[in-house]
Formats: sequence, structure tokens, C-alpha cells
Amino acid sequence: MNFEQLVRYTLEYGNQLRYYHWQTSSYAQHEALGEFYNGLSTKIDGLVESWQGRNGNIKVDQGSVELVDYSDVDAVIESAENLRDAYEQFKEKISHGDIQNQIDEVVELINHTIYLLKLK
Repeated sequence: MNFEQLVRYTLEYGNQLRYYHWQTSSYAQHEALGEFYNGLSTKIDGLVESWQGRNGNIKVDQGSVELVDYSDVDAVIESAENLRDAYEQFKEKISHGDIQNQIDEVVELINHTIYLLKLK
């Protein structure tokens, strides 16, 4: 996955995340997913701007978002783990410390959210 694909994946995931946030019947999950959505939006904005400062403007291929209905928290956790894996795999491909640090912040946010979602 290249950077533009990671950005597209994150943007699509953000839409899915907002949908999960609206659909859950758990107040704690609603709050955790809302914080995740807002935090992810802020972090991807900073990451893209830093990337563009080094490499020039990106161009993200257009795609379509197919939203999935909330079924249970385990499915949400699995989707967050998949996003985390994508960021960790991309980090291994780059050498710029500032970009790696911003990726670490995204991974930290994902891990924190997974923790909150696992609380009973």
C-alpha cells in the first residue's frame, strides 16, 4: 500500500467509523468511537500535510464507500486492528522520522480506542 492508498483507506474508514458511532446502542462505545473519529481526522490531516511538505501534493484515487451496519463491538475492533496493521506496514517502508512519529500517533490512537472498546 502506498501513501495515497493509505490516505484513501483512512478517509473511507472514517466514514465507516462515523456510521458505527451513530449506530451503537452503548453510550461508552458511542463516546469512544466519536473520540476516535475526531482524533483520526485531526491526525490524518497533520500527516498528509507533513507528507506533502516533503513530497508534494498527493492525489488520491476516487473510490466508493460501502458502509457496513454495526453488528457488534468485535467487528469494530477487528476493523480498527486492520487499520492499525496498514499503518504499521506502511511505516516499515519509510525512513523519515517525522512521518514515522505521526504514524506512531495514529497507531497510539487506534490502540487506545481498542482498549476502550474492550472494556465491559
